[in-house]
Amino acid sequence: MISSTLSSIEGADPSIRLILAYFGPLPAAARLFFKSCAHNPTISWLLITDQVIDEALLPENIAVKRMTFAAFKQAVDAAIGMPTAMHKPYKLCDLRPAYGLVFAEDLAGFDWWGYCDMDLMFGDIRRFITRDTLQAYDKVMIHGHLSLYRNCEEANHYFQLEAPGVNHRDVFAHPKVAGFDEFSGIKVLLTEHNIPFFRDDSYLADIDRNVYRLQTIYQLNYPHQCFYWERGKAFRAFWTGSGVGRQEFVYIHFQQRAMRRPADDLAQTDAWFITPQGFEAKTGNPATPEEMDQLNPPNFWFDLKRSVCSYTWHTKRAALRTFAPWVRHVCVLGMIALDQCCPGALDGADGIASIAGNVAELIWTV
Repeated sequence: MISSTLSSIEGADPSIRLILAYFGPLPAAARLFFKSCAHNPTISWLLITDQVIDEALLPENIAVKRMTFAAFKQAVDAAIGMPTAMHKPYKLCDLRPAYGLVFAEDLAGFDWWGYCDMDLMFGDIRRFITRDTLQAYDKVMIHGHLSLYRNCEEANHYFQLEAPGVNHRDVFAHPKVAGFDEFSGIKVLLTEHNIPFFRDDSYLADIDRNVYRLQTIYQLNYPHQCFYWERGKAFRAFWTGSGVGRQEFVYIHFQQRAMRRPADDLAQTDAWFITPQGFEAKTGNPATPEEMDQLNPPNFWFDLKRSVCSYTWHTKRAALRTFAPWVRHVCVLGMIALDQCCPGALDGADGIASIAGNVAELIWTV
């Protein structure tokens, strides 16, 4: 277990603990993920899960806290002083900015705390999140994949700030996931209150899940490229036109991509390629465009299907935004007419406007 007093040693980097709450069976590539954590020995992880894990298989810098999802929700509700609508594990993403309060005892003694996803491979975290950066800001990184807060009273209460249209109580009380832990919540609140934060998207490889071939969202992509993890570092190799280039990242995020279970012995190796469907042992460096394409091929039919689904979703969303208010008005008029024709039919209801609002909300979430 990494010492929580690490930063008290003269010249040591500020200590960091990342909280990872994960309920249900762990991802297929969990052992590879844990190995990428092990190569960051000065970072501590607290894995909160309902799964039985042989801790002997985990690196020393990962501690496990067994909790049921119900107990986790109870702890969150008690810490923030309100009942949350956390009915499914994915909703906990919205609650993550409150971890500084919820798990204060587990974070005691650490200079920084944060949260991260598990569908990724970490590179060398300290190479990108440096001591100078941690000294200059109280909030570092904005994506939910990896996000850090200084462990202090002010930063631990950032989530309770308010901005027009953004209030943590509204978000926590609604079952719909709102992205409060990143762009639709914390980023808005910090910007509204002129609180500086550090963000550099060039550090991370956020893989586009709507394209079969692995390509990043925030950086330039190359016609021939592939991704790999090697000895604690995350890379992209690409063809420059005359040779092989290489770019290092703080992590490679798969974006909930369905990945095949890696071979059991892959975690015992020092390197592996990350392909569109899984992981392969790395025995050499790709030296030609053809070798990169074999590791990271395109798939026309997959991309076409995703494009159609994406277009359909955005069209539906735009239509609902346009017509949901009208649906509510029609429901109100219909219920008024019902109440006049059949007095008492709506007795015991919360009110006509409330019912209409619930109907409109149901249609919105379909």
